[in-house]
Amino acid sequence: MPSPLTVDERRRWLYTLKQAPVLRHARASALLRLLERARPVEPQPGEGICREGEPVDGIYLLRSGEWRMTTGGTVLLHLRSGMSLGVEALARGTWPVTVTAASASHALFLPRVELEAVAAVLRPGSPGGSAAARPDVVTFHAQQGLDLPPATRSVLVELVAKVMVHDFGDRVLLVRAGAKRTKGAVRGADGVFRRTVTPGAPLLAEGEDFDCVLVDGVPVPEVLTPREVRLVPPGGETDRVGTPGAPVLLTVLLSPWRSQGSTMLQGRSLPDEDGWDEEAPPPGCRLRLDWERLVVRPGDSRPLAALGLDAGTRDALSRWARAITGRRVGLALSGGGVWGFYHAHLLRRLAALDVPVDFLSGASMGSLVGAYYCGTARDGREGLDGLRRLQHRARNGHLSAAALSSVVTTQAMEWLVRGDLGDLALEELPMGFLPVTTDLTTGRCVVLEKGPLALAVRASGSAPGVWAPTLQPPARYVDGAFTSMVPVDVLLHAGADLVFSSNIFPAGHHHAARPLLPGAVGLFLSALNPVARAKDLLASGVLLLHRNGDLESARGDLRYDVGTREHPLLGSMRFTHVDEVLDEAARDMGLEQKLLEFKQAWEALRGRRNAAGGRRAA
Repeated sequence: MPSPLTVDERRRWLYTLKQAPVLRHARASALLRLLERARPVEPQPGEGICREGEPVDGIYLLRSGEWRMTTGGTVLLHLRSGMSLGVEALARGTWPVTVTAASASHALFLPRVELEAVAAVLRPGSPGGSAAARPDVVTFHAQQGLDLPPATRSVLVELVAKVMVHDFGDRVLLVRAGAKRTKGAVRGADGVFRRTVTPGAPLLAEGEDFDCVLVDGVPVPEVLTPREVRLVPPGGETDRVGTPGAPVLLTVLLSPWRSQGSTMLQGRSLPDEDGWDEEAPPPGCRLRLDWERLVVRPGDSRPLAALGLDAGTRDALSRWARAITGRRVGLALSGGGVWGFYHAHLLRRLAALDVPVDFLSGASMGSLVGAYYCGTARDGREGLDGLRRLQHRARNGHLSAAALSSVVTTQAMEWLVRGDLGDLALEELPMGFLPVTTDLTTGRCVVLEKGPLALAVRASGSAPGVWAPTLQPPARYVDGAFTSMVPVDVLLHAGADLVFSSNIFPAGHHHAARPLLPGAVGLFLSALNPVARAKDLLASGVLLLHRNGDLESARGDLRYDVGTREHPLLGSMRFTHVDEVLDEAARDMGLEQKLLEFKQAWEALRGRRNAAGGRRAA
């Protein structure tokens, strides 16, 4: 049995697939899903892989062993572990070389038809594209222990079907049990197609074309492979469900009237190079609404606008619809002190461009900005009030005072955040807020998933050597930027389908002082200068953080890099200069162009048909 893919292999081959012309604009989450479905092949020495002039059948990713590549009988090179075959040839259509196995080897094979299907999703009008694709079949179940009457579940399914039609223009079929089967699907005033079926009857009729089939309380025939939406109570998402990689979307039901937050930080270490945590549950989402007071009934075909839903319910249903159909948007925000207000400008522009945010991961200052945004983006609000409050804190010196006090204890930052946002917990937020921190006792990056929001921000921004650590025995938490400067992997692992990464910690210009004396003696004394050495250390640290952020942000679908600035480390602590940073961000045409491209990517994702759904990815 082949060994599971390591983190390093997933990252390397994600980059490799992005180089194929047909996949250049494919989402990272879709490519990672392709890797999950890759077929293992184990050719023996002398066995042929492909022959010159024959049609390209797919892409090979070599995990171990050695392959010999020849053309016209001449050996060109040898492929070894970590290399790929067919990425460039895919565009040509035929193999330009002959490849045989030189030793016993193990590889992964991605069929051409599946690669082209992913590309066709991006181009719905292309031949063989979405019209030929099978619809998604989604079932809904309540986990044991959740007191949710079947009628209430049916109302939630009814509402999410309406939202899918309204928000995305999908063709949605809602199937329920009935005394007799209806011959054809009936389209209601809300645009949803409905059908009743008897036990054992097929869900779809011959020739019907739907993007998604929502099945409510009806057994699904074995010939279909449905995805399951499992409704769970708070805390139920930690239970292992099904088998690893199973197509399950855990949906945590949150009541806006009941506080369910935990008092201690809880998180999960990001996987290291040895592989993934197979015990971890699949990605989930949160549905924060008052389901006990919904007045809609099953079978209500009124348009969505006629239901009079409050803003909080409407927002929650839209988030749920994006999770079910694989349209979730994630932002990865780096650290960077006052430069972090570039993130505040980014969030404001995305709100103006009507681009939703479902996940937000951050390190250090990125976590602080994310907390103020996510902590106030509840029950239909946008979260911009929180950004204005944080800007006020910075302008009036409150952030500077908290930063200075953090030299003694970072509790000052925790008090500041709690005073503004209250006693919120990470698991109570409808938006997936995933700050990262570094646990020095294990050397691992930890994604904080539960616990007090203010304490999570404190742990994520405890810069070592400057500020005190955050102690949660046995863990010793310091700044998350040292293990994940731009936490894109966090979003992909959580199930984000479209990711924007923002690295706003600038690299600096290092101006070395000229030697005071000429010749070799002057160079020798200059190299001994302790002040110059200290400056070298700071400049190297800044460069290291910036470059690490660049490497991580490259795994997002779109990325922004702030570039270089004079004295970036010193400038990052000038929180009272917040208005200057915001003005600079507003004038940055490079950032504006990236945001407009992200808007286009969201519109392509929103309007595409035959969604692939949320998935567990690396």
